[in-house]
Amino acid sequence: MTSNFIISLFDSIPLWIMVVPIIICSVVSMAIIIERLIFYRRIKYNYRHILNKILNLVGSGKIREAKDLCNTYKGPIMIIICNYLDYCFSDHNKERIIRDLSQNAVTVIEKNIGIISTIATISPMLGLFGTVTGMMKSFSGLSKVGPVAQELLAHGIAEALITTALSLLVAIPSWIFYNYMVGRVDGYIKEVDYIANSLMLLND
Repeated sequence: MTSNFIISLFDSIPLWIMVVPIIICSVVSMAIIIERLIFYRRIKYNYRHILNKILNLVGSGKIREAKDLCNTYKGPIMIIICNYLDYCFSDHNKERIIRDLSQNAVTVIEKNIGIISTIATISPMLGLFGTVTGMMKSFSGLSKVGPVAQELLAHGIAEALITTALSLLVAIPSWIFYNYMVGRVDGYIKEVDYIANSLMLLND
């Protein structure tokens, strides 16, 4: 297998082969970011204040009122409280119920965060691959003479710059929003831990 054959393989790779995966990553990343931002906005409550109100109602024997108050709020964290109220005075294993509900809540809160991290990581690699193929086409153009050589050289450099720029346009916002969402997730997980510990003390 000669070097000319290898170079010819890179020359045969069209630009869209490099660009389409980057565009797909950008669409997926944007969709997840928008969905997560809307989701976090919808579950932005003062959970400790809500929990104290519910526990006061439960302590006064107003279980129905406590459930009605709980059902006015949405989100996986409130599901922990609402579902627990159905079992808090039963013979069920309270610790296991709280653990299962908390794990389910954390899973929902962390949903798709890993995909953003993956996109932020692989996008520059896709861009680097496009840069390599573009430069290979440029070097291939140098081996030719006349106007064709200049055209191939310019085309290869342009392809390398386009794929690099597109990949960075995807990776940079993805990393920014990934770090932002990790901070939001950590905050909600702390609320889950606080609620779980508070519910464990209920009726103790």
